Amino acid sequence: MKSKIFSVITSISIVLTLTAAILSILGIAITGLYTGVFVLMLVALIPIASKFYAKKNIIKSNVSHKNYYTTLSIINLISILVVLWMTFVIMIDRVIPSFY
Repeated sequence: MKSKIFSVITSISIVLTLTAAILSILGIAITGLYTGVFVLMLVALIPIASKFYAKKNIIKSNVSHKNYYTTLSIINLISILVVLWMTFVIMIDRVIPSFY
């Protein structure tokens, strides 16, 4: 059975990473192409894959799935931190200097 904490963390991670990825694509028009955008797009796939995994395995009731949900929750928390860090770096490195 899917954990509520896993569901909340995955939803927050999906919203945050997809928002950052879309805004990064829009930011290319202002600042030009930045290679960090490609990494951000790849990081955005992690919570999406987690969500699909949870939907695929919700039918099966196995005790070992709890370990997978815990691991995926930790990975999603790390991806949230990576997205926040990359957003900060892109803002400091690319967007703010383009206004000066």
